Parts: sequence; C-alpha cells; structure tokens
Amino acid sequence: MKNRGLIITLIVLLIIIIILLMLFLYFYLSGSIGFKNWSVNKSSSVIFEESYELEAVENLEILSTAGDIKFEESLDGKIKVLVYGEDAEELKVDFENQKLRVDYSQYKNKRWFGMNFYMNDMIVYLPKEYAKEINVKANYGDIKGIDLENATIRIEEDCGDVTFGKVKNAFVKNHYGNIKIESVGNKVEVTSDCGDVKIGSLTIMEDSSIENNLGDIKIGETNEIFVDAKTSLGDVKVNQNNRHSEVTLKIKNDCGDIKVEN
Repeated sequence: MKNRGLIITLIVLLIIIIILLMLFLYFYLSGSIGFKNWSVNKSSSVIFEESYELEAVENLEILSTAGDIKFEESLDGKIKVLVYGEDAEELKVDFENQKLRVDYSQYKNKRWFGMNFYMNDMIVYLPKEYAKEINVKANYGDIKGIDLENATIRIEEDCGDVTFGKVKNAFVKNHYGNIKIESVGNKVEVTSDCGDVKIGSLTIMEDSSIENNLGDIKIGETNEIFVDAKTSLGDVKVNQNNRHSEVTLKIKNDCGDIKVEN
C-alpha cells in the first residue's frame, strides 16, 4: 500500500512538472522571457556591518529571501554581522533583550520578471565558544557553518544546501537541497523533502529523528543507541544496534537508501 501511494505521488509530481515545462515553453516562445536576459548576480555592496559582544547575545535570528548565509569563525571574540545587498532600506536589524535579529526577508527583487536575479549574501562571524541558539529561515541560498560544538541550530530552508560542522543540537527542515552535518552531540531532528542527508557522527543523549521523502540518508559513527530505520523504496543497513538503549534514533525514508555505519 505504501508503494502504491508513493507511485501515485510520483505520477502527480511528474504531471505538475510537465505542466510547468509547458508554461515555460509557452512564455519562452511568446518572447516574454529569454535566456539572453537570464542571470543570477551576487550583490557586492556592503549595506550593513556591525559587531556585538559575545556575552550580550543570547539568541541569533537570521531571515533571508535570496542569498547564501555563512557562519565563519570570529578572530576577535566578538559577533560580527556583514550583509551584502542592493537596498539597505529593506534590511531590518534589531538588537534588544539580548536577541539579535537580522531580517532581509522583505527584499523584493524588482528585476525578477526580467530574469536578472540578485542574491544578497550574509556573513556572520562567531567565536567557536558560542553556546546559544542560531535560528535561520531562508527561501533561496546555501547555509554553511563552522564547528560550534555547544550551539543549537534551528534552520528552515526552502531551496539550498545546508552544511554545518560540529553542533550540540540540530533542528533542520529543508525542502529542496542536501543536508550535511559533521557531528551532533545531543539531539537531532531533521526533515527533508528532496535531497540527501549525511551526518558524520552522532552522540545523542535524547530521542531523535531523521525523515526524508526523496534521497539517501547516511550516518557515520553513533553512540550505543537503538536505530529504528525504515524505508519504503530502498535498502536499509545498520551495522550495530543496541535494542536495550534508552535512546532511540528513528529514521524514516520514502524513497532512498538508509545506511548507518556505526
């Protein structure tokens, strides 16, 4: 029954793709859009640059419409935010009650229908000892982060890859794109619609879960936990499993392989 439902879903998706392709072909032949005007550009102008004391920030929130978001290592022990963009008036930065909020989600690309698309990148410099929450919500663009072993990441991504180093807790939702995390030290909750999920090592102390609709799931080393893994279409391989463990990692996949190399 599960396979039948998945086949029906794939057929519906195929029909939607065909309709979209037909619409694209219609507009292209009518001259409404053309590849000669189609470009994706990186904004090169710095519209915001500010530093904050590490102890003053308890929560960091980043909102973005289009552009890569990078978390890099700070060398002076402070938190620094650098934003590239086209319109500074559409960027909102609030810092109150120890919460730093950088909001570029209201950016409207006025050249979108001309197929000239601008991406507004953000770079956040963080000391490796940062141990608070990082909240990111992005529509389009990659999200990359360094090792932050004591931090908790909460990421919602519509389209783009999520790549992070070592973190304490990882809560990630991604619709279209790969998810790759070097290691998680306490708890992980990952949901993916389309893309591979890869985690180098897990040392989880709380029940966790990983779900994927389309793509492979690959986990490296784990502590002694019980891995409850199921896939509708694909292979499942778990090298070691402790059924007496009080901690359970649930892995569910609709279409793709599951491999735990513990």
